[in-house]
Amino acid sequence: MGEANRNGNDGRLMRIGDLAKKAGTTMRTIRYYEQLGLIAPAARSKGGFRLYEEEELRKLRLIKNLQLVDTPLAQVKAFFDKRQRGRRASEIAPAISRLLQQQLREVEKRMARYQAMRASLRQTIEILGCCAECPLEPGPGVCSQCPVITSRAEIPLHMQAIIEAA
Repeated sequence: MGEANRNGNDGRLMRIGDLAKKAGTTMRTIRYYEQLGLIAPAARSKGGFRLYEEEELRKLRLIKNLQLVDTPLAQVKAFFDKRQRGRRASEIAPAISRLLQQQLREVEKRMARYQAMRASLRQTIEILGCCAECPLEPGPGVCSQCPVITSRAEIPLHMQAIIEAA
């Protein structure tokens, strides 16, 4: 399992397979994160196996959680790099704040797109409720005359797709 070694973390180092298992990821992912500079082995065994400290497990769990909220690995790397370069909050806070403001702008753009999609889906479902009682074959010629559709300021995008697909 882990190998004893004096490292300041109760002397226990984990092999890459053990680390992957504990982190709920794969050895391939761990190697990839190493290539990106997100994590690093503390040492290698006599047989050449990578050995990791508990700190790398914490980083892997953090990376996984950040990815759940769509934080790109490049940004995670930037956080880690800025933190490692600065020793005082005053040195790292401005740069990290800029990164987070950039991410916030991207999230707000994405949210606006999702809100528009949600509105289109809701409106299309509402229209389809009326279509369920329509005996006519849907299509541009028929649907363009439908009072349920023509009473709207604009046809929802998803409904346009349904009409045009006929």
